[in-house]
Amino acid sequence: MNGLMPLLDASFVVATQTVTRELLHRVYWAGQDPLKPSVEGNHRYDCPPGSVPFGVLYLGMDLPTCWMETVVRHNMTRAAGAPIAIPLDKMQPRWACDIACRKPLRLAQFADEPLIDLGDCATNIMADSYFRTRTWAALLHMHANPAVDGLRYRSRFKSDRFCIALFDRAMQDKGLTVSNTRSIDPAQSFEAQSIMRRYNVVPI
Repeated sequence: MNGLMPLLDASFVVATQTVTRELLHRVYWAGQDPLKPSVEGNHRYDCPPGSVPFGVLYLGMDLPTCWMETVVRHNMTRAAGAPIAIPLDKMQPRWACDIACRKPLRLAQFADEPLIDLGDCATNIMADSYFRTRTWAALLHMHANPAVDGLRYRSRFKSDRFCIALFDRAMQDKGLTVSNTRSIDPAQSFEAQSIMRRYNVVPI
């Protein structure tokens, strides 16, 4: 991993993308508020210790990406052609929802060439350690050139798809609303069953 600490000069203009999609997606534990941002510091773009506190809501552009990011995660690596084995208790208590925004989101492009311009690379931000990505989240949260609502980043587990780490300050301002809440227990959910067939996921 690059030993240099992430830096972001106030004069640096962050590359942004405006997201105007009608619906985004989220996978969460049963009983959890789907609009509750992460403040525990356990996730990749959470607020790091010592920074001005903020929360992060993790969203995906499509349900399969959300499912892979939340349910599969570290179970991905295996022998070529072998199924992905996931414990049932990691899949059964999951719910999904659609999330709409009344206003467009302005997101820092935290992937590809904009990431190079920031002085970093995918090797660093895809690493198992979250130290670097949390530092970047804090820097971009404080940055004002321009101020952003969150980060748009590549999924680690479906690298052709994008996810969003949305800062909590944007949630009320952008008018987030939740719809189509439903269980995605594989025993009942055709959506979950379809994803499992596509990626050869088997319960254990």
